[in-house]
Amino acid sequence: MLAAALAANADLVVGADGGADRALALGVTVDRVVGDLDSVSDAARAAIPAGRFHRAPALDKTDLQKAIAFCVEAGCGRIDVVCAGGGRADHALANLAVLPLFRGEAEVRVVDDLFDIRLVDGEAVVEGPAGTVVSLLAIGQCEGVTTSGLRWDLTDFVLDFSPLGVHNEVVSTPAVVRVRSGQLLLFEGHWVEKHG
Repeated sequence: MLAAALAANADLVVGADGGADRALALGVTVDRVVGDLDSVSDAARAAIPAGRFHRAPALDKTDLQKAIAFCVEAGCGRIDVVCAGGGRADHALANLAVLPLFRGEAEVRVVDDLFDIRLVDGEAVVEGPAGTVVSLLAIGQCEGVTTSGLRWDLTDFVLDFSPLGVHNEVVSTPAVVRVRSGQLLLFEGHWVEKHG
């Protein structure tokens, strides 16, 4: 399973509040549980040593924000977020909206079985083989979107929050995505799907 594989190579594994339950269900041991601790189960509290709980009560931040901030403060330069969908569209979108909040502090990715999702901070490189699926999603408006190495390249394009950037593909490696301003998310697929 993806979460277990990433955790096995991580220096620090943090459960965002009730995410500790999900980690335990996947057989992943957490080093810390961070959040307001209102959704972590009694069973998880019993299974995880008490010293690993870090209460962050601020109500103006989500538990994911608190967990990422904890990792940044612990010196983590790269942070992979797994199980971020939560089965709810509002949670999934809110969790993606967290990516720009840590620009310049750490490289934060949301990783699932289909995609690695990251913020394009000026420029991003995609090393995947030809046919790797790539989608670009603007949070708000992005200006100066320029790509190279994709089937449908863009040049100094204005991309708004819309379906327009969905399902492109790598034609030559490395593919490059650049943005002059705005918050642009890059979805790099874990699979190859060449158009006819």
